[in-house]
Amino acid sequence: MKTVNFSCINSVEAHDSLESIKKAYLPEVCFIGRSNVGKSSFINAILNRKRIATVSNSPGHTKKIFFYTIDNSIILVDLPGYGYAKTNKKKIQKLSDLLNIYFTTRNNLKMIFILVDSRRNLMRSDLDMISFLKNKNLDYLIVFNKADKMSKQDKLIIEKGMSDNDTKYLKKIIFCSAKTKEGIKEIKKEIIKILN
Repeated sequence: MKTVNFSCINSVEAHDSLESIKKAYLPEVCFIGRSNVGKSSFINAILNRKRIATVSNSPGHTKKIFFYTIDNSIILVDLPGYGYAKTNKKKIQKLSDLLNIYFTTRNNLKMIFILVDSRRNLMRSDLDMISFLKNKNLDYLIVFNKADKMSKQDKLIIEKGMSDNDTKYLKKIIFCSAKTKEGIKEIKKEIIKILN
């Protein structure tokens, strides 16, 4: 069975256009979510680093696509957030186009992790993203991030609500926290599954 050393980072690349991105030669998994959902902190936790992915309290901080080649085995992709972004309409449209092209042209894309702020549950923009991915027949998992800010009861309510009302969206959900590392091992297992 294939294993991955997530601490072994071979390269980090940032791109603001698809033209500058090389053709994929390794499987890719990507992370997407609303602006300020904590994607960069989450990626830092997976890679056992504090600052490999830059973190900001300002929504819309990530404006490029970041590629992290891990252990010459897989590429983790940090995508710009959707929803609110403190930028002009032209730049928002450019980001939207970039995401659309990424999702429709990356043949080695194996899994999309949709990060959701667990305190806010699924919002309209999350549901729109899920619908888009389903229409494109792309595999995804829903990750409820910032789970350290939730009680056990809160998690049960989310799980019940998802299974009762959103079965068309539900595949599997994982509760995670970059702060406490809850769920990080489970995410790594899901990534390794892709390679096996």
